[in-house]
Amino acid sequence: MDHNKNYNHGADFFGNFSQDIPATESNTKQHPGHIMINFMEAVEVASTQAKEILNEAKLGISALREELDATQMAIEILEQKARQATTDVMLCVRRVASALEAREKELLGKIEKARLFKFAALKARDEGLRNGLTRLSVAVDKLNGAIESNILTSNPLNLFLTKDMTSAEVFQIQQSRQSLPSQEENWISFNGLEGSMLTSISNFGGIVVNNPGPIGDRRAVRGRGNSPHIKQTAAIALNPGIGRPIPSNTFPVVVRTNRNCDLSIKPLRIIGNNSNTMDNLCRPWGVACDRDGHIIVADRSNNRIQIYKQDGQLIRRFGSHGTGPGQFDRPAGIAVDARRRIIVADKDNHRIQILAMDGLFLLCFGEKGSRYGQFNYPWDVAANSECQIVVSDTRNHRVQLFSPEGIFLRKYGFESAPNMWKHFDSPRGVAFGPEGNVVTTDFNNHRLIIIDADFMQSRIFECESSGSSKQFLRPQGLVIDDEGNIIVADSRNHRIQIFDSDGMLKWRFGNYGKAEDEMDRPSGIALCPDGRIVVVDFGNNRILLI
Repeated sequence: MDHNKNYNHGADFFGNFSQDIPATESNTKQHPGHIMINFMEAVEVASTQAKEILNEAKLGISALREELDATQMAIEILEQKARQATTDVMLCVRRVASALEAREKELLGKIEKARLFKFAALKARDEGLRNGLTRLSVAVDKLNGAIESNILTSNPLNLFLTKDMTSAEVFQIQQSRQSLPSQEENWISFNGLEGSMLTSISNFGGIVVNNPGPIGDRRAVRGRGNSPHIKQTAAIALNPGIGRPIPSNTFPVVVRTNRNCDLSIKPLRIIGNNSNTMDNLCRPWGVACDRDGHIIVADRSNNRIQIYKQDGQLIRRFGSHGTGPGQFDRPAGIAVDARRRIIVADKDNHRIQILAMDGLFLLCFGEKGSRYGQFNYPWDVAANSECQIVVSDTRNHRVQLFSPEGIFLRKYGFESAPNMWKHFDSPRGVAFGPEGNVVTTDFNNHRLIIIDADFMQSRIFECESSGSSKQFLRPQGLVIDDEGNIIVADSRNHRIQIFDSDGMLKWRFGNYGKAEDEMDRPSGIALCPDGRIVVVDFGNNRILLI
């Protein structure tokens, strides 16, 4: 919000106020009511501005506290590193001061210990490679058999399942290879210097058990650093499906942005909050659109799915509370794929359900846990043109990719790393981009992350900032149109933001409130075939068609 603009508006108001009040005593006596009305209006404007400033001040306090915590942590790390460096120096000096005979024995012992350790690592690598070779050979044989069987019997389902299982096996073997000891780790050397005794003592080194190469000792090498976005090379080229806001639409869907940012835009329609309490939404989250323009909503606290026409007419609902097929426990994200299947993140049941447009249960997959294919509160889903399904596995701090039949394919995340939430904290919204990559809202880190199609590397979406260190505050749902424009529900800023693929801000809508042009913590977001935005106004229990 531009406070300078608001203050100027207030100044104009008081200027008009002073001009509207005649200076003569007789006029003042004739119009006492006018003075009181204008004064009360001024007080109301000032009160509104004060509340807005108070809200920004509170947000500023929160930001300062976060930065203060980070600074305190940096101080603690600095002290720890200094103590460790001091200890290292003292130990080194004491070792050098020891007798040469004791030093010789110590160094020979370290060499033998390193040799045994390296041998064990290489043995483990050998066994891991052999195991991977065996598994991959079995998978290849099965896939060859499925291909031949499909040619003879025309049984495509077996081919689909075997293909996806083979792809998952390939991915898991690739992941396993990342953890195997490097081929370069067969390194043992003595780092000693010749010369006089004093020179030897002052420059005495130690046993090097890792090849430092050109990077340098104690610096992160590929695969072992603490960077959250490490580039890794996949052994097999992938052919990912592209992402579309409406996968089966016959023509491109592009968000409407030909609006004047200075004008207040009122929604075309408000859905789900009317006089019929039985139909009203309660804490909805996910929303999706199909090629016919139907608006499908995950009515979270009512544990059901509701489908509307764009004119707001409710045409179908299904679902109830429970754990059985077609039942839900606080469903969140929702998507419609190219097969016209409804995909629902059944959040508190820790699973994904797939249903037909009429509510007929088709299949489900997932359970609570942290292994591949398991979930800990899955929040949002999206589908690409090949009907592959991406899921934000929120409390496992990762994103998982599945085949159309729910077979695990690959994942991206840092669930096994220390301080994993600093890299990727509670992803919420997910969407496929036109190039096949995946974009997700990094909820607690207040940013967007772009994950490459191979799920092996990522980058932060650098976008235009409006004078603040954070472009977003608790971003939730997002959708990407066919031109690559990214539409984000900026939840705690109570607004929608639209960026082009280069990160330039194109349009912004919304402020906090309950009026038609206001929102309270927007969550899910989708696009209609005509490019209109559908957003879930979570705190106001309604859907806005903009």
